[in-house]
Amino acid sequence: MTTTTVLAYLLIACYLVMERLLRKGEQALSLQPGLSDQGSSRLMWVSGLFTLSIVLLAPVFNIYQIGYWHQIYIGYVGLLLMFIGLTIRYWAAKTLGEFYTRTLRILDGHQIVNQGIYRVVRHPGYLGTFLMDIGAGLAVTNWIILLVIAVTGIVSRAYRIRKEEQMLETAFGEQYKTYSDKTWGFVPLIY
Repeated sequence: MTTTTVLAYLLIACYLVMERLLRKGEQALSLQPGLSDQGSSRLMWVSGLFTLSIVLLAPVFNIYQIGYWHQIYIGYVGLLLMFIGLTIRYWAAKTLGEFYTRTLRILDGHQIVNQGIYRVVRHPGYLGTFLMDIGAGLAVTNWIILLVIAVTGIVSRAYRIRKEEQMLETAFGEQYKTYSDKTWGFVPLIY
């Protein structure tokens, strides 16, 4: 097992601890989805568990030279992406505060957050986890795992973002439309 793989596992562990510590209150910890969720939370959980599983299997793939890259610098680029993704996810969660929940739901007193990173991107938490996933695929130095993670991550996040946007448009109407027109959805300068 490479050093970058071990460090990637450590960053994943940091992410899991951070996710638990940042959620405050019963509603933030609840796994009960709101009406607008439409299975997106379940899809995100399955996608996340699949990504974690395949990253944990990377050393086995690499021993048998299945998709293994022989350039160690790729692993370090992956660790950098993971760290950037973890930082973005943390920033997004701290900015959302009490509105940071596990499932799609509108809470009592809910409002559109347009401060910090939310001035630029509407879904920075998903961007952060996507960067972590891509970084993990690079850190374990396996192009097959990277490709599978990328496809799974894009599909699951596209569905989740679509459902979240619909929920917020329904809840906030023109106010959310105005906010959407001023920000990028997922990746600045791309979408």
